[in-house]
Amino acid sequence: MMKSGTRSLLWLATLGTCAVLSGCAFSFDALLRNTASLGGNAAGQRGNTEVVFINNTPYRAIFTFGTYDDLDRNTVPTIEQFAAGATLTLEGNSQTDPQQVQCARVYSIGGQGLIARILENADEANYDKDLLFEGVRFSSAAADSDLANEATEGTAAANIAYIGPDFECGGLLIYRFEFNEVGPEPFIVELSFIPAESTRG
Repeated sequence: MMKSGTRSLLWLATLGTCAVLSGCAFSFDALLRNTASLGGNAAGQRGNTEVVFINNTPYRAIFTFGTYDDLDRNTVPTIEQFAAGATLTLEGNSQTDPQQVQCARVYSIGGQGLIARILENADEANYDKDLLFEGVRFSSAAADSDLANEATEGTAAANIAYIGPDFECGGLLIYRFEFNEVGPEPFIVELSFIPAESTRG
């Protein structure tokens, strides 16, 4: 985890550079995203995070989850797809066991960037193209019906999290699928993060 003193120095250094350069566009979140540690005990190694998906709706959630490095156009995403008839499913009122996922700079559920990286760089044998859609679908159809993976009950917008501002390596990411009381879509994906040093009891 980057200490506050280190963050302050990086912030001041970048502000100084921006003062010299004209037309400098910068955000502190962008700095964190590009400098946050990917974990590991040696140069080039990566650590892991744990990820849990909790479906608090009565409907099946259908989606593609993946991780990738957004500044690396050749990155091959880690891909997990949840659907009826797939290896992974997330039925209504259920949750997954914690899963180990290798650290990357972006964690995405149904985001455009993830879908683009999959289509550009992943082996077609490793994903179902029919599940490469933005956001999350929710279905009440029987698992063996033609509508099992269609949005019979509606959708949720994509959820995109960035290392640094949203999470850090070694911790636990918890994705909750909920009814959306305020937004345009009927459902929402909410993310909470528990750092590695926190007590999880």
